[in-house]
Amino acid sequence: DTDGGGVDDGDEVDRGTDPLDPSDDLPDTDDDGLSDEEEEDLGTDPNDPDSDDDGLEDGEEIDLGTDPNDPDSDDDGLGDGDEVDGGTDPRDPDSDGDGLEDGEEIDLGTDPNDPDSDDDGLGDGDEVDRGTDPLDPDSDDDRLEDGEEVDLGTDPNDPDSDNGGVDDGDEVDRGSDPLDPDDDLLVDDVGIGKYTGGCNGCDSQGSPLAGFGALAAGLVLLRRRRAA
Repeated sequence: DTDGGGVDDGDEVDRGTDPLDPSDDLPDTDDDGLSDEEEEDLGTDPNDPDSDDDGLEDGEEIDLGTDPNDPDSDDDGLGDGDEVDGGTDPRDPDSDGDGLEDGEEIDLGTDPNDPDSDDDGLGDGDEVDRGTDPLDPDSDDDRLEDGEEVDLGTDPNDPDSDNGGVDDGDEVDRGSDPLDPDDDLLVDDVGIGKYTGGCNGCDSQGSPLAGFGALAAGLVLLRRRRAA
């Protein structure tokens, strides 16, 4: 304590006071970087370096701009110390600006530092609002990512948005309209309807018309037998 003011030189340098001026040697009983007088003014405990028990010392909180009397300065459900450790902003309840508070993201399993945790083109908050899964890029398993479906106008919660019998991803792959159920029955090169969905009794070309023809022929035979 070169100036004999009651505070060691190293502590003065850390606090920003002059180790050669005894008049600025204000006691810091708990060594938290705030003098006892400053703590009295702030309402913090001069005998406790971390008055709010959030894992950050009172002086550190003043430097950060957080409240040394509030363990969760931004009221987002994460303590200030946890936010500093996790890389989120203890002064901003929604560090990544995705519409979900940081604590809510931790509960959901999403990343509070990434606005689109599953990288599907929809923000995490938007996914929660729509009912899609912010941890699954293809919530309905139709091979189209959720953001792609929103751009197309299809339903990211329904694998077959037009209920035509063919999944949205399959329709996009083959060039049909996933919002039009009528084109889920395609026409092949010879003008015969070919249904691309599941079909019992289809011909070798995948057409249900052969099955329909067999049924019609059976009905004709039945009528002839009854007439006889």
